[in-house]
Amino acid sequence: MYLHLIVDVHFGTRTQYGLLQAPWLAVESRTKYVSSYLKLVSWMYLLLRVDVHFETRIQ
Repeated sequence: MYLHLIVDVHFGTRTQYGLLQAPWLAVESRTKYVSSYLKLVSWMYLLLRVDVHFETRIQ
């Protein structure tokens, strides 16, 4: 949850900065960060599933 919050704040700051420079750069930057964010979320979800599976096998 803490890491999720950091990613959101960083994403919002970069988008506002890009928007001041040029609108098309903001869109490109936003697309890249959404892609990175989705990869991070899917990776965290996979890691969580592995941990849960590992714990249930031990018990």
